[in-house]
Amino acid sequence: PDRLTSWGDFNDLPVQLPGHAQPRCRQGVRSCERFGPGKPWRRRSDVGLPAMGYSKSLALESWLTSRRKSIALIAEAHVAMGEVDGPGRPLELGRPLAHSYILRLVAEFQGFTRDLHDLSAEHIVSVAAPPPELNALLTAAITRGRAIDSGNATMTALRMDFGRLGVRNLEGKLGTINAAWARPGGKDPGKFDALVSLRNALAHGNQRQVDEYQRQVDEYRRQGHLDTVSWARNQLPVLNRLSRAFDTILWEHLRTRTGVPPW
Repeated sequence: PDRLTSWGDFNDLPVQLPGHAQPRCRQGVRSCERFGPGKPWRRRSDVGLPAMGYSKSLALESWLTSRRKSIALIAEAHVAMGEVDGPGRPLELGRPLAHSYILRLVAEFQGFTRDLHDLSAEHIVSVAAPPPELNALLTAAITRGRAIDSGNATMTALRMDFGRLGVRNLEGKLGTINAAWARPGGKDPGKFDALVSLRNALAHGNQRQVDEYQRQVDEYRRQGHLDTVSWARNQLPVLNRLSRAFDTILWEHLRTRTGVPPW
């Protein structure tokens, strides 16, 4: 058990556990070949990694369906405020809902990243083929102490957590897949950072910090990052591009490292 605390990086994950005389492949894989110490066993047919079709993960499917529906429910409630008698939507009712929309938007995206990380960890353990009773233990070891479990899904946190799975140069890969994330010139990194920062300014309710965070919100407004549903909804395409790119990066990374499509 003491060794498990050092298994934070996929590159160090053992694939042949003590007590197993022969290496074992994932079920259905008949012929395996080891690619260096500490590396997973791959099918010989995957040497050279012929092109294989990408497919969406359950994490991405959930983001595009149930998580988006959860976000939309708050937007619908915000629209309903416009039906309140009087000239326009009452500010004292509309603004808290707008803030709730921004908080939910960022929270659901963070949930997507956790789901994707969980699926990736489960795939790694599955390919390593330990005794079934160790599956949950090893998956928990890989996912323990993630930044996205205790903080926000900032790019720094995502780079750190997915780096534990062996993903390197995350932002460079994002820019390769989608030009909106390319640096320099891509606008999505700045929009994503502004959305997460605005979420932080809205979420902290410690009375001693209220004035400071209010100043932050006011500054974001001056910069054009408004604490409104309309502004936040316009950031949805940013999160959609990011989630699709993330999903593609993890699929290709895990297939390359394990020789088996992860989902």
